[in-house]
Amino acid sequence: MTTTMIKRLNDYRQNFEVMALAGGLGVLAGLGFIVRDLVRILPNRDVPVPVDLADVPHEVLLGGTAAAQATEAVIRVSELGPVPYTAVLTAALLPTLVLMLVAVCFAVLGRSFASGDFFAPGGLRAMKVTSITLVFGSVVIPTLQVMAANSALASVGVHFGQRMGTDWVLFAAGILLGTVWYAFRRGARLERDTEGLV
Repeated sequence: MTTTMIKRLNDYRQNFEVMALAGGLGVLAGLGFIVRDLVRILPNRDVPVPVDLADVPHEVLLGGTAAAQATEAVIRVSELGPVPYTAVLTAALLPTLVLMLVAVCFAVLGRSFASGDFFAPGGLRAMKVTSITLVFGSVVIPTLQVMAANSALASVGVHFGQRMGTDWVLFAAGILLGTVWYAFRRGARLERDTEGLV
C-alpha cells in the first residue's frame, strides 16, 4: 500500500470520526433542548404554545407604518388540563427526540465507518430505525402540534380549527435514508455471499 493510499485512508477515517463526534454533540444539544422545554412546560404556568395562523392571517403594523401579515404566533397558557397538557408537552419534546435519534444514527455510522466496517449490523439497524422514525414523525409531529395548539386555544376560549398536515421535509429525509439503508443491506448481503465463496 502506497503512502498516498494510507494518507487518504487516514483522512477518510478522520472524517468518519468527526461524523461520530457531530452525532454525539447533536445528542448533547438535544438533551439541552429537552431540559429547556421541560423547564418551560412542567410548571404549567405561562406555557408557550406555537399557533399556526396561516389560515387566518392577521394584519400587523411594523414600526407603525409597514403592514405585514402574521402567520404564526405564540400564546402563553396556564393551568392546562391533563389532555391539553400532555399534548403540549409531547408536541414540544417529540421533534427534539426525533432529531436526537438522527444524531445517534450519525454517531453509530461514523463509528462503524471509522473502524472500516461499513456494513456493521448496528449501523444498519440505526439507519432502519431512524428512517422509520422520520417517516412516522412526519405525520405524528404536525398532528401533535395541531392538537396542542387547538387545546391551548380552547383553554383560553378561542376556537378555530388548525389544519392537519405532513412535514414533507421529514418524510423525504426518511425515504432517502430508507433508500440508503436498503442499498447498505444489499451490500452487506453481497459481502457475506462473497466471504462464503472464499
